Amino acid sequence: MAQKIRISKPGYNVLTETDLDNIVFDSLYDTLKYYASGSVDVTVSGSSVEATVTHNLGYIPFFTCFVNKYGNGSGGDYNMCPGIINDFGVYVYSQVYADTTKLYFKVYTASASNTFTFKYKIFRNNTGL
Repeated sequence: MAQKIRISKPGYNVLTETDLDNIVFDSLYDTLKYYASGSVDVTVSGSSVEATVTHNLGYIPFFTCFVNKYGNGSGGDYNMCPGIINDFGVYVYSQVYADTTKLYFKVYTASASNTFTFKYKIFRNNTGL
């Protein structure tokens, strides 16, 4: 029998539990491994703007990213990218994509000057994309 590590939630017996909803960690399943995280500010005024972060992993990594909803310090109200906001005359489209060396952060808007903060996490896992 192969060695494995399992951790169950409090109140559940790790040796007999079969419901994975009651297991916190099981080494038989892959986990995401952090590579880098951070934030990027993109200032845009009535057009589109792009910013980049270099990762140089040599493959397209798995990543996740959120952007503040309206820019200019909107109080921590973040949406997952890509996203579209069309609210009371404000139109914003944000996206993030990756290649083998960088993450690219883009904002398209026709609104007044705003600074959008993208918060991202890059994972080391090579998903084979």
